[in-house]
Amino acid sequence: MCNFNFEEKYGEHGQGFIHVHHIHPIAEQSEEYNVDPVRDLRPVCPNCHSMLHRGKDILSIEELRKLLK
Repeated sequence: MCNFNFEEKYGEHGQGFIHVHHIHPIAEQSEEYNVDPVRDLRPVCPNCHSMLHRGKDILSIEELRKLLK
C-alpha cells in the first residue's frame, strides 16, 4: 500500500515484518466463518493498518489508497 519496507529501515530485525488486515472484520462474522487467506487478508504496514481502523468506520483498502499522499 505505502510500500514501506521494514528490512530497508531496520535491517535484519525488520525482515518479514508486516501486519495483516481482514477485509471482512472478524467481529462481524459468525463462528462458522472460515478465513480464506487469499480472499480475506491483505498485507499492510502497521501504520496503514492503524489508519484503516481509525475512526468509527473501517476504511477499505481503496479508500485509504486515495488518502495516501
